[in-house]
Amino acid sequence: MKYILALLLSLSSGLSHSAGNGTVPRSNDSLGSELSHAIGGGLMAGGISYLYRDSPDRAMIGFGVSTAAMVIVESINISKGADRSSQYLDIAAHALGSAIGAWYADKYLLMPVVTKTSVGFYYQQRF
Repeated sequence: MKYILALLLSLSSGLSHSAGNGTVPRSNDSLGSELSHAIGGGLMAGGISYLYRDSPDRAMIGFGVSTAAMVIVESINISKGADRSSQYLDIAAHALGSAIGAWYADKYLLMPVVTKTSVGFYYQQRF
């Protein structure tokens, strides 16, 4: 179920960029556009990290899934004829926001993951 939710969350945010009528979405390289990609990436990565809150690698999972979904969506836009450099800029802004969002969610929003690990060794000798 986690996998399905993460996939739907990722693809729904990326597919909302397309116009829906088969046309290529317009590129906008303004500061506001790139900040919206960064904020969206942070929210998406934080949400995916929350879905995997029991995993010790939840931040990496949130970052990886969020960034991979954006790469897929922007690659589809490039294949439809969108400006390649604008799409790469969107991917970079989204990846930066995803890294910050996943780190912040892991560090400050989610409970620490407690795992059974041992440190050191045990030595016993019978006399």
